[in-house]
Amino acid sequence: MRNLLLLIGIIFWSLQTFSQNTCVEGDCNDGIGTMLIKYDDGTDCEYEGSFKYGKMNGQGIFKCDDFSEIGLFEHNSLIDGEYKSTGLFQKGTFVKRVLHGRACIETKSFENGSTIQSQGRFVNGSIFSGIIDQEDSEGRTEKCFYEDGELMNCTKNTENSYNPDDILGPEISVVEIIHVDNQTFVPISIKNVKMNILWDTGAFGLVFAKSDFQKLIEGGAQLYDLNLSIQTFGVLNIPSEAHYFILDGLRVGEMEINNVVCLYNPNFETSLLGLDFFNNFSDVHWEMKLGAISLYK
Repeated sequence: MRNLLLLIGIIFWSLQTFSQNTCVEGDCNDGIGTMLIKYDDGTDCEYEGSFKYGKMNGQGIFKCDDFSEIGLFEHNSLIDGEYKSTGLFQKGTFVKRVLHGRACIETKSFENGSTIQSQGRFVNGSIFSGIIDQEDSEGRTEKCFYEDGELMNCTKNTENSYNPDDILGPEISVVEIIHVDNQTFVPISIKNVKMNILWDTGAFGLVFAKSDFQKLIEGGAQLYDLNLSIQTFGVLNIPSEAHYFILDGLRVGEMEINNVVCLYNPNFETSLLGLDFFNNFSDVHWEMKLGAISLYK
């Protein structure tokens, strides 16, 4: 994106150098006026606003064939305002045609329906401190947080992440796990529905088989369909399609967890609990000899 903005700036400056300007209204030297600008490549632009020494200076609106700018200008350059073109919107303060300041917004839209929005402090056209939100055409989202030029962490709507507000209960909950025939099960409950879910460290997260998912529906579990799916692989690496949903009110030990990202795979015979589920907690300790898991709020 930085290269794209640099290219826009280079093109604009080259256009500025070779142009024909015509003042059609008002004072286009030191006052308020309207100027038509025709560049040698055939691009037509119009500026309406304040002038100083024959240049765009002060509040104004600059419109061209494929982009527009509105806000505060200085020496023919936008320094505070909005830039709009096909697929790109920018708002904030600008230095040499790129965003540079503490309260900036940039939104990029693509033909396939995906979007990227960056908001926060920009330095030389790049996010320095703030948030970048991405959403693809199918509805998958990713939110990344930056501080002082460093990527701190990212969250996705298809992955579990820690949020203390989603956890109700004590600071620590010890869950006794169940061993049957060399398999380990973790007991959970949703409302009045109790289940023992096979703990599989190779699984992605909490995946419900058809029978257990039906129990959730019949038990009145609070489910929110994300309208997203993913290809998963079961026994013998046979592919099948699983569907994402959000589950509230999941109880494990003495804790109740909301906004749990889960999967439903109608082709699975056994529900699985993978490592991603434990990202809902600040920390997790497995006491193998005690046969217990300690969950930390």
